Amino acid sequence: MMTFSGQVDHNDWLLESWSEKGSVEECLKDFEGWHPDIIELVKNVDTLNKWGLFVRPALGTWSKGRITLLGDACHSMLPYLGQGVNMALEDASVLARCFEENPDDIAAALKTYQGLRLDRTTKVVKSAAGMLPIFHNQALCKAETAGNYIKTQWAPEATAARYDWIYQYDATTVPLH
Repeated sequence: MMTFSGQVDHNDWLLESWSEKGSVEECLKDFEGWHPDIIELVKNVDTLNKWGLFVRPALGTWSKGRITLLGDACHSMLPYLGQGVNMALEDASVLARCFEENPDDIAAALKTYQGLRLDRTTKVVKSAAGMLPIFHNQALCKAETAGNYIKTQWAPEATAARYDWIYQYDATTVPLH
């Protein structure tokens, strides 16, 4: 079994579905001119699904009464940093710690939770969206420019600057005050 994921930009895509069926013909049209190995892969698939990537405005309020949101429900993001699930796990960890600190004051716990998470998740959401031009750069389309682009964009210093701040965060120890 193999999973293949590719991105094709379409301005007319409006359907929000994770299970919309695609066709080999449509996929071959979308990936026309790609490497022959990709074309061969597409020609031999059994099942094709397609879905859109949508950017949602950030929510200013995550909680109402005794109910709160976490993860994609309050800060959905594009998949370019692979952080959607991680942000949900961080949210859950911080939320649990806020309840431990304020077990008798749910409103205070929820307010603290949102206050601690809003800036971080907003920065991650914006950073994920900012990866689109890096991953889909025109320099990657040609062998004569791709090598240099990869050397500069994926050098250890560039990747450290891009990612270290994400991975250095510890939701289990971040101060709650």
